[in-house]
This record gives sequence, C-alpha cells and structure tokens, in this order.
Amino acid sequence: MTDETPKEPAPLGSAKPEWALTRRDLRARDRAADSRAPGQIAPKRRRWLIALLLLLALVVAAGLWLRGQAPLAEGEPAVATTPEGGDRRLILQVTPDELIEVQPLRLRDTVKVTGSLAPQRQVHIAAEVSGRLEEVFFRAGDNVPEGAQLVQVDIETLRNQLEQQRATTEATRAQLTLAQNQLERTRSLVNRGLTASSELEIGQAGVDQLTASLAAQNKQVETAQSSLRHAEIAAPFAGMISERLVDPGAYVAPGAELMTLVDLSRMEYEAAVPVRYAPQMRAGQNVEVTVEGIGDAKVLGQIDRISPVAIAGTRMLPVYVVIDNADLRLRGGMFAAGELILEEKRDAIGLPFAAVHQDDSGSYVLRKAGDLIERADVGIARTWDGGRMVEIASGLAPGDVIVGAALEQLRPGAQVQIVGE
Repeated sequence: MTDETPKEPAPLGSAKPEWALTRRDLRARDRAADSRAPGQIAPKRRRWLIALLLLLALVVAAGLWLRGQAPLAEGEPAVATTPEGGDRRLILQVTPDELIEVQPLRLRDTVKVTGSLAPQRQVHIAAEVSGRLEEVFFRAGDNVPEGAQLVQVDIETLRNQLEQQRATTEATRAQLTLAQNQLERTRSLVNRGLTASSELEIGQAGVDQLTASLAAQNKQVETAQSSLRHAEIAAPFAGMISERLVDPGAYVAPGAELMTLVDLSRMEYEAAVPVRYAPQMRAGQNVEVTVEGIGDAKVLGQIDRISPVAIAGTRMLPVYVVIDNADLRLRGGMFAAGELILEEKRDAIGLPFAAVHQDDSGSYVLRKAGDLIERADVGIARTWDGGRMVEIASGLAPGDVIVGAALEQLRPGAQVQIVGE
C-alpha cells in the first residue's frame, strides 16, 4: 500500500509557472491574498479603480466646461456677482439692444397694399379706315409727343371715293334745281287753269325725292372727307410706344389694333384690402411704397379711388393707388409693396408691447435708474400698428431708459450692468 502524504502547496513566490499550478495551488494563493491587512487592495484592482476615478473626473470636468460655454436662453439676462469679499448681490447683465431710450415717435396704424404697377393712362391705337399702311412712324420704346402722326394709310383710294361722291352730289343738285324750276312753271299753269292739279303733285314729289337724295349724298361726302382725315392717326397724348403690332404694307380694316401708347408719368396699381378697413379709408390718403428694382427708396403714393363692392367670395376691397413718376424710373409690371396709413399721430411716446407689463396695480414699465431697475407706473392711451406699439399717456418723459425686452429675471430693485456697448 502506497503511503500518500499530502503535499504542501507551492509557495506564492515559487518559480512554478501559472499553467503548472493545480487547483490546490490556486486556492492556497487566494487564501494568502485574503490574509493581507484590512484595507489593502490588490494591485490589479487598484489599477482598475484609479482608471475609473480618472474617467469620472474627466466626465465631470467636460460637463462643467460645456455648461460654461452654453449661450444664455433668449430673454434671460446674464448673472454676475461682485468680487470676492464684497457684496454678494447678483448683478444682471443686459445689452443695449434690450434697452430703449424714450423719444417722441410717429405712431401709425397701417395696412399692407401690394400689386403690380401699370401706367394709369394707356390707349390701344386702332385703324379707323380700311386700306394699306404706307407708313408706321414709331417702334416700341420710342417717345412720342402729343399730336405726332403715328401711321399713314394709303389715301389715293379714299381721295378717289371723295371725288366721286362730290360729283354725284353736284349732279343731284343740278337735277334738283331743274325740278324746282319745272315745279314753279307747273304751279303757274295750274293757277291759270291750263293744266291739271295732279301735275303739280307729281312735280312736288320729284323735288322732294331729289332733295332727300342730295341730303344723303352730302352725308356720303362728309363720310369720305372724315375717312380721308382718319387715314392719318395722331397721338392723343405724349407718351411711349409699349407695343407695335403692324408694319408698313399691311392691309388693315377699321378696328384693327396697330400699337399701344402709354403715359409713364403717372403709375397705378390695384391692391386688395380687407373690407373691415373700409371705414378708415378715403381717396387722397398717403401710401408709402417700396418698388422692386429701385432699392430701399420709398416713393409716396395716394389712394385714387376705392371700389364700392368687395371681390366676390374674398371680402377684399379693390383699392387703386397712384404714384407720380415724373422721372420715368418706374415701369409697368414692377412689383409694389406699400403701407396705407390709416391713422397717424406725431410726437407721441410709444413703446413696444413687450416693454409694458400688467399686474393688479395696473400698467408699468421697468425703468433704469443708475444701475438699478425701478418700477414706473404708466397710463395707456391706446395701441397702434396692430397692437405692436403702445402709446404712453403718462408716467414717462423723453430720455428715460426702459427695459424693452421681456426679461423674466428682472424685477424692480434688481442691479444691472450694461455689456456689449
């Protein structure tokens, strides 16, 4: 029988490799590690704990840095404190854009009026007689003085027609004279009883017929003369040719459109305004207009006329705005955006709606007094510009500095500092 004596575990400091350790060796090593002094951490665990703590410190530092870089929420003033050892009172930082210096203003109620410009006066030139065009004297874009001849229709045929009508009229007049003389002789014979009275009636009928024919032929002569005059078409007013539709040699009939003449000295556009503003509108009211293509410059227009009836199904009222254009810089088709001034008040104290606050005591604003904010009770007259501006009747004077933005942290008594000046 073999004597099996238990072997002692290999000491931890032995040179026995890890792969050669038995289970008994591993348990012995763990017992040896647990027998260390309390609070002592194994080197491997200590390294993991240090790494974890470093990672946690980096996360906290990054969070604090990002918080310091984040912008303030809109409407929230920055907060600063006094230096170490001084008064710990909070100082709220505001920018100049958030403050308003009270000054007399021009307050208005307006309504938008937009549309496309067109010449107020324009005419389509049409042929008044039939014939071949001999001359067309102007092209599109040409300036035309008043009374200038625009086209010339061939007048040879018209002149021949006039001469023929005149000849026919003269022949009829001669026949009428002869018939009248014959009638007088017949009347003399009837009076002496030498012929029947029926002959007098026949002679009178002939005279009447020739008289009617002569009158009709005189009208035809006048028509031929008018046609001859209308063969030359003149400009009814000074302006510019905007469109030419015919060329020399074309045959035209009465009513055929030849060209379009426009007067650019006075422009007009049609705008649609809600019918609820009708009681506040009248002819002659001013309109400040910005026109596409001429920059930010504003031109002054006026209401020329107002339709008495709204557009069906829209409750919008057509309004016609005219603009003087003596320098001819405006052109038809340009887009115009205007503000119709319904009511206006000059030299009034006005503030944005956001600058005026309400509580149980009434209306007030936050006024800057030195580096402090104080409450200033105000009286309200009315609102303007669709409620965006408030007219102050009392409580403020020119030069007062008011907090114009809705800053929730600002209260009466708060200390402020202006930044970004």
